[in-house]
Amino acid sequence: MKTIALLYHYVPKSITDKYFSHEHSLVDNQTDEIVRYMERLFRRRGFRVQIIKVSPEDLTNLKKLKAHFVFNLVDSKAMELQIARILDRLKIPHSGSNFDAIRTSNNKLRTKKLFEKNTLPTPKYSIISLRERISRSMIPGKFPVIAKPAYEHCSIGITNKSIATNYTQFKALIKRLRNKHRQTILVEEFIPGKELQVTVLEMKNKTVALPIAEIAFRGKVKNKWNIYGFDEKWSKNMAVYKSCHFVAPPKQLKTDIDSQIKKDSIRAFYALGLRDYARFDLRYNPKVRQWYFLEANANAGFDPDPRDAMTASIQAHGMTLDDFVLQIVKNSIN
Repeated sequence: MKTIALLYHYVPKSITDKYFSHEHSLVDNQTDEIVRYMERLFRRRGFRVQIIKVSPEDLTNLKKLKAHFVFNLVDSKAMELQIARILDRLKIPHSGSNFDAIRTSNNKLRTKKLFEKNTLPTPKYSIISLRERISRSMIPGKFPVIAKPAYEHCSIGITNKSIATNYTQFKALIKRLRNKHRQTILVEEFIPGKELQVTVLEMKNKTVALPIAEIAFRGKVKNKWNIYGFDEKWSKNMAVYKSCHFVAPPKQLKTDIDSQIKKDSIRAFYALGLRDYARFDLRYNPKVRQWYFLEANANAGFDPDPRDAMTASIQAHGMTLDDFVLQIVKNSIN
C-alpha cells in the first residue's frame, strides 16, 4: 500500500499579528477543509495518508515525511517557495510545479515578460518602482488602467478602487498601493469585457485545457468593472462575495474564440515551465474579439465549492474533483 503525504501550512497568530496585513492573515490559512477532503478521498482509494503541517517558524515535521508521494497544499506567501525548493531537493514525487516555475508565476513582471516572449497576448503595461517619481509616461495605453502589487497573490491589492480613469486618480492610486504594500507596482491597460479563468491539466498522453470559466454575479449585486478582486474572492460577509461565482463554459463566447484561448493556455502552460495543473487569469474584449493573459497560478488552491472557477471547469469537463485530484497523483507518480 502506497503512502501519500498531505503537506499543508499553518501560520500562527503570533506571526500574522506581527508581520501580516489583514489580507494576508485572511488568505494564508485556508487549507483545513481541503486537507480533510483529500484525506477522506485517498483513504477511500486505498492509500495510507500522512498529514504533515508546517509553519514559517517550525519545519521540523518535514523530518517525519515518509511517503511515496507528496500532495503539496502549501500556498502561503510566507512558505510557498521555501517548501517548493525543499520538495525539489528531496526528490520525492509531488504534485504541481517545481520551485522555478512557482517562483516565476509568483512574479507578475517575470510572467508578463514570458507571455510577451512567447507571443501570448497580454495587456500593455508599465512598471513603477517603490521610489520612482510618478509621471504621465507611466500610463500604458489609454485610460482606464488597473494597478496592482507586482509580487502579491490571491487578488491581494486588487479591488474596484484599483482602476483609474484619469491622471489624478492614477497618481492617488499608485501612492496608496506603494504606501500599503511597499513594493513595485504593475500598471496595465484595463481590458473591458469578460473575466475568464482557464485550468490546464496534464494527462497521460496529452495536456488539456478544461472548459473556460467566466465570472458572474447573481441578482442585482454586481461589480462595476467585472473583475475578480479581493472582496469577490475572500470577503465572505460582503454581498459581492455572496453574489460572485463562476460559470463554465462562458455564455456568448464564440466557438473559435473558445478554442483559441484554450490552445494559447496550453502554450502558456509550457512557456512558463508548469507541471501537472495550473490556472490562468484572462480578460476578453468581445468588441475586438481579443483575449489577454493577466497572470498564472502554478500552485492553485482547491475548493470543492462549485462557485470556484477551477471546480466549475472540472465539472463542465465531466469530471469530479476526485477525478481531478487523482489524475494529478497519477501524473506525478508516473
